[in-house]
Amino acid sequence: MVLCATLFIASCSKDGEDGKTMLTRTSNEAAGANCTYGGTKFETGIDVNNNGTLEDAEVTTTQTKYVCDGAGAIYSSWIDVNVVDNTSPLIGEGSFAYKQTLPATALTADIVNKGIVLMYYKNKAGFVTAVDRDDVYGIRDADASGTLFNFSAGFIFKEGYLAFLADDYKTEINANGSAVRYVLVPGDVQGRTVADLKKLPYSEVAKLYNIQD
Repeated sequence: MVLCATLFIASCSKDGEDGKTMLTRTSNEAAGANCTYGGTKFETGIDVNNNGTLEDAEVTTTQTKYVCDGAGAIYSSWIDVNVVDNTSPLIGEGSFAYKQTLPATALTADIVNKGIVLMYYKNKAGFVTAVDRDDVYGIRDADASGTLFNFSAGFIFKEGYLAFLADDYKTEINANGSAVRYVLVPGDVQGRTVADLKKLPYSEVAKLYNIQD
């Protein structure tokens, strides 16, 4: 599934059944079980009746994602890894062969210019690793059968756009239950720098910003 990089209201592709359009709609999510402090709900599905509107009956509930407001931060739900071939790399994506575009309407110019953007990868065994902006450090994981492998990961972002990047093992990481999550810290949240936060294990960052799993 490829989501539009504007407001993720409708897909730009015809990747649905029989060439039908895949649509996405967003709505405010009240504070509750999905987002402790509230946030945004992203629902997707196939436009079965071709009316250009994603209706309740067309929503694929298993693909619903949330971008939540935390205690001073905004964070996504754990998003299943589903990278695709990076056939037209954007400037800054280097030599990464695969990428996955993530819902990022909360990524404002203010956060890009003054805030902090963090990304985390949860492997097959449930261990969480911070993803660096560049492919400096390899990530250890295992495929569905348990065979170990290492790959390099990264991410790139701008206002309204965020993508997870991988250099290898497309099939393995798409099928082993791995997931990614991003955390956005606005510039007016004081007391922490990127360097400070990258020194902390994910559990401490989650505690700091009251990020819920």
